Amino acid sequence: MAAFAADWPRWRGPNADGVAPEADPPVSWSQSQNIRWSVKLPGWGTSSPVVYGRKLFVTTEVEEGGKRSLLAMALDRHTGKELWRHDFGLGIDQRTHEKSNLAVNTPAVTDDAVYVAFGNSDIARYSHDGELVWVTRYMDLFGDPRMAWGYGTSPVVLEDSILLPWDHHKGPCFLIGLDKKTGKVLWKKERPIGTSHSTPIVVTHHGQTDILVSGKHRLTAFDARSREELWQYGEGQGPFNGEIVASPVVGDGLVFFQLWRQTQIHAVRLVGGGKPPEPVWVSQKPGPQEPSLLHYQGFVYSLLDNGVLACLNAKTGEEVYRTRLGGACNSSPVAAAGRVYLSNNDGVTYVVKAGPEFELLSTNSLGERITASPAISGRDIYYRTDSHVFAIRETAR
Repeated sequence: MAAFAADWPRWRGPNADGVAPEADPPVSWSQSQNIRWSVKLPGWGTSSPVVYGRKLFVTTEVEEGGKRSLLAMALDRHTGKELWRHDFGLGIDQRTHEKSNLAVNTPAVTDDAVYVAFGNSDIARYSHDGELVWVTRYMDLFGDPRMAWGYGTSPVVLEDSILLPWDHHKGPCFLIGLDKKTGKVLWKKERPIGTSHSTPIVVTHHGQTDILVSGKHRLTAFDARSREELWQYGEGQGPFNGEIVASPVVGDGLVFFQLWRQTQIHAVRLVGGGKPPEPVWVSQKPGPQEPSLLHYQGFVYSLLDNGVLACLNAKTGEEVYRTRLGGACNSSPVAAAGRVYLSNNDGVTYVVKAGPEFELLSTNSLGERITASPAISGRDIYYRTDSHVFAIRETAR
């Protein structure tokens, strides 16, 4: 199955940075305007949708007759028609925050596979047509750590394996690669003890490919092929062992990230030869707790959990504006066509013109909580509210 240029196949899109470089989604919508289709999902969840070819994939948690189960689903991206669903069971239950459940991890899709994970660290591979290929249940392998808030990391596809870290307060902790064909542990690197819900990113630069992993009050780089640890940036173990939710992001040769939740934003420049990065700047004010940063057209957008948006010059870290949008926020911002899309927990999305001066283009409500991050594909933007998927497209041009 060939990939489309407009695919949004994983957490934060084609380049794991929240940017759809060739897309042009709508600026305005409502519950009745510019809705191409909407589908009510069984149960609810906070995982983000992904798009590949003609299909949209999403996960959800269902409770019926006192029985809970986790579902992987595929919808036709053009019509919303359900193509298949698979009941994953529940596995070993974990305590989650009241605003979420075990359907929290975003799938990752390749030309021949759909990888889904859940908040109990179960992970599975499906075919695009819904055939279950394998299941790996981490807690069967490593024991039940009784995670405080579930396990929010999304799978990352490498050349030979599927990356899904195993990080929690009790330890031991590992960076783990699963064999794509079998789901068995192909390689494993020991990590310091500490919880992380941050999804790693893969970065190619200076003729090398690195895995960048947040957590433990540091950013750590591993060689993507040898898995050798290359460097650590940060202060080592911090409060709560450096727990973090937001993922790092790369743009213009710089990595933007935080060492712990709701702390200052760091920018470092990647260099070659496996050497440590060069520090560039540290923000004066803290960044978000849950939303990941967005780098777009020379600026870094920091959406705080209290609904405040800060825009920083990506080269210098200078704050060029700070404004309150409103409402608590957990969704990570995305960008396309010179616009930034920012959603809050009241189901409202603010569309802001990209650039050094704040300009609000529209305010759009779907009437149901949004904590997942949207997927953008061509002229469409797909929002997953708690219990619905909306395909939004401008209907009159």
